[in-house]
Amino acid sequence: MIPLAGIFPAELTALRAVGLAVALILVVYAIARRRTLRNADVLLLILAGLALAIVTGTEIVNGLLSAFSFEKGNGGRILGLAVFAIFILFIICLRALSVGARNSRQLSAALEGLAWEEFRQAGLPARFKGKVAILVPAYNEAENIGVVLDQMPAEVCGVRTEILVVDDGSRDGTGDVAAEHGALVARHVTNRGGGAALRTGYRLMVESGAEVVVTLDADGQHLPSEMPRLVEPVLSGEVDVAHGSRVLGHADRNTRSRELGIVFFNRLVSFITRTHVTDCSNGYRAVRTTVLPLLVLRQEQFHTSEFMIEAIKRGVPAKEVPITVEQRLHGHSKKPAVMRYGLGFANAIVRTWLR
Repeated sequence: MIPLAGIFPAELTALRAVGLAVALILVVYAIARRRTLRNADVLLLILAGLALAIVTGTEIVNGLLSAFSFEKGNGGRILGLAVFAIFILFIICLRALSVGARNSRQLSAALEGLAWEEFRQAGLPARFKGKVAILVPAYNEAENIGVVLDQMPAEVCGVRTEILVVDDGSRDGTGDVAAEHGALVARHVTNRGGGAALRTGYRLMVESGAEVVVTLDADGQHLPSEMPRLVEPVLSGEVDVAHGSRVLGHADRNTRSRELGIVFFNRLVSFITRTHVTDCSNGYRAVRTTVLPLLVLRQEQFHTSEFMIEAIKRGVPAKEVPITVEQRLHGHSKKPAVMRYGLGFANAIVRTWLR
């Protein structure tokens, strides 16, 4: 049993006094703001205050450091404190990431719910029942969306089409332009990314009873005239998902780094899924609506590979068909810089496969 004299320091130095004062402030602040702070945050502040009080006001930490062979002299104790501090910060970061992910999911669910409620109250679900739904996620594409919508076919493979544009928080009137060109529009009040816009559109189409959902970009890179290539194998029952492939078809030249990235990620997805994939970063696809509830889709931005990997994991019959990818009509790509895009894409692939 450790005597009390060995627990408390022999003298109260200025540094120890400051540490105790800060510890007291943390505890008092947590108690005073307990009605406005979340319970977890109050508990965290109190624990932090108590931990700081123990570190600065007792010799317990010295005993703990000695137990882990961090002896006095040559900076041993400082190194030990740094190691424990890094461990604690790691735990705090994990909690912050968990809270952030939960908040992001809740926000996405709220946006999807608002979009569905507006969609339902406007009586729009009946417009899509039994049809080929053309789903176009769009963010600040007012210059391009009208040209793209004017090229949409009235029917594909003998089935009538209906167009839904999900305006992902645009600030340039994209949704208004889409409505002027005959599309039905669902809106996000804030920008969440192409993946979030597609999730909203998928939910609306599942609830509306559409037969097939076709997705394509709003910037003019995908050709609506090639839509039958994607829809026919789905309507005929050959597959449930038809992915467009620029490798099997044609693509305008891109930067060398992006072309190498496409090759690398195609091989990576092919390796981890044991399925030959020629184009894992193409958003032009057709999917049978009944398949969508089976897929777990969480990516906000790097969603193309997630969809493909999820379909493979769930055993959904699929094939790739040749399509054309052209340069965007106007403006600049909203994709991040090459390095950031590559890291984000790799992260999406790994997370989708591991979950």
